[in-house]
Amino acid sequence: MKNNLFLIPLIFIVAFVFQQDIQAADKQISYQGRLTNTDGSPVADASYSLEFLLYTDSTGGSIVWAESADVVTADGLFSYLIGSVNSLSSSLFQQHRILFLELRVSGEPVLPRSRLGAMPYSFSANELSGYDSDDNLTIQTDSENRSLTIFDSLGNSYITLQQKDGDSALILPESAVNAYEILDEPGIASSIDLNLTTLITNEMIDLTKVTIEIPDDGYIVLIGKCYFLLSGTTGANSAIVQIDQNENGGTQFPYYTIAGLSGYVNSGTNYFPAFVTRTYYASQGTYTFRLEAKANNPLPAVAQSWDHILTATYYPTSYYGVEAVVADQIEYSNAVPISVENRDDSKQYYKVDLRELEIKEHK
Repeated sequence: MKNNLFLIPLIFIVAFVFQQDIQAADKQISYQGRLTNTDGSPVADASYSLEFLLYTDSTGGSIVWAESADVVTADGLFSYLIGSVNSLSSSLFQQHRILFLELRVSGEPVLPRSRLGAMPYSFSANELSGYDSDDNLTIQTDSENRSLTIFDSLGNSYITLQQKDGDSALILPESAVNAYEILDEPGIASSIDLNLTTLITNEMIDLTKVTIEIPDDGYIVLIGKCYFLLSGTTGANSAIVQIDQNENGGTQFPYYTIAGLSGYVNSGTNYFPAFVTRTYYASQGTYTFRLEAKANNPLPAVAQSWDHILTATYYPTSYYGVEAVVADQIEYSNAVPISVENRDDSKQYYKVDLRELEIKEHK
């Protein structure tokens, strides 16, 4: 058998067994051939053992897929669906642009190998694969895992986009996002004033200002810090610090901090750290914010401030709720009235989500 049989491939085509939706069970290649004796006569009608192997080269190379099957001949002719035993995956044809089929009859190879034509590669028609001029894989999709991968010149995964939650949804090279690659990246500006400033009773004065330019609509988060130095009396002495856009503005509820006491053991200097924060939603442009403060009590109470720091950070979009309190709810359909006790004014305040402004801007 090993020395006196030949195989004549008659048909190597997949068109008649393909279906439009290309399910896993449909990924087969129709193969027909004829087994003959050395004199060209057909072999006796019987069952014969065949092996089907896919190689990466016409000679040599490595085996990337194989299966064995028994076929029954009629006048030497037989038909077989390659992939009936060991399934042919889409990834096989994505990873190897050129493959060669080798048949073995009872263990003996029938040479030369046959190169696969275009039709078997339609197994991956629901996938996307790209190659460079050197035939290196550059991009590939995986419909089963719902992912897209871009490869570097060495064939390593470089960027991956996949249907997963959290940080796994997009995988980028380390330090991939920087000022040269994205214009509306988060940005930061900061100012420091170390001067000792004497505060004025019931009048807001600037402690330090920061200016930030934002390239697109987004959020500006401000954080301010200073020390209050309260002295001159054993009675009440306190001060207020806040973040504001307007010079000499009124007290901005609830974005201020009060520090101090209603009485002291002596009239010496007492130190109080104070921190404030505020979030704005703003359109593209340049903005100036101020850290400002005022004294609450008249002389002989003395209120001073020192070591002023104001930092502004820009974010192009929000990732969760961005709450704020406003006195005018006209722009916010989600405004929720809140009760405010011990307020000198009679205004109605509302809690809102600043993301509503973001949605309006980008409809």
